[in-house]
Amino acid sequence: MSVQEIQSQLTRLSPEEQAGVARFLDSLRQTNTPEFSRELAERHREMDAGRKISEAELARILAAKPAAPQV
Repeated sequence: MSVQEIQSQLTRLSPEEQAGVARFLDSLRQTNTPEFSRELAERHREMDAGRKISEAELARILAAKPAAPQV
C-alpha cells in the first residue's frame, strides 16, 4: 500500500480513530530512537543483574503514566 493510499484511507476515519492513529505513530517515533534502544538495553542489564520489581510496583508505575495508544 502506498503512502497516498494510506493517507486516503486515513481521511475516512472518524476523529477518534485518527487520534488513535496519531498516538500510535507518535509511539513509533519515540521507540525508534537510539535513546530508547540504550534505555531498553540498560533495563535488560538491570534485570539480568537481579533488579526486578513486583507486580504491584509495576501497576503503580503504569497507573502513573498516560494511557497507551489504542489502535
